[in-house]
Amino acid sequence: IGRVPAPPMVFDLGLDATPVPALPAREPIAMVFQAVPSLSDTSVIWRVGDSAAPKAYATYRWASAPTELVRQRIADRLSRQGPVLNERVSLQTPQLQVFLSQFEQVFAADGQSSEGRILLQAVLVEGRAVLGQKRIAVQAPAPTQDAAGGVAALRQASDVAADQLAQWLAATLKPSSGTGG
Repeated sequence: IGRVPAPPMVFDLGLDATPVPALPAREPIAMVFQAVPSLSDTSVIWRVGDSAAPKAYATYRWASAPTELVRQRIADRLSRQGPVLNERVSLQTPQLQVFLSQFEQVFAADGQSSEGRILLQAVLVEGRAVLGQKRIAVQAPAPTQDAAGGVAALRQASDVAADQLAQWLAATLKPSSGTGG
């Protein structure tokens, strides 16, 4: 009988239970979410410094692709201010286009510390007009220098990025009718 390796440990971003800043209610938006191809795999990615050679932990996986985990976290966060739709119901429905280009644990060259890094580019379109764009780059320190520490840091970075996106949307979109300013 051959040895059977232990199944990989599976992580997700956990429940979104952190308190969020109070923001005004807003009209419904449609969200389109895309990411670099490497984030459509369930690998937990890490690298050393700004190395061009990302690696994946052999025995750790995400429950879903990071693209889906981050999309869901952002949709959950944004839905606290108003509906988040998968597609536009009309050309007047504002569309938030989000592109995820980084979601990984990055170690210092000496291996003594690491951080979770997330990088998003968001563009808000209404009709054919671009209302604004925002680049969101967040780094969060990892509590331990392993996959679990990287996951914790990426969870924190995702929450901060979602909050920054919600605050930007609140400042860019007009509040829903019936609310005063």
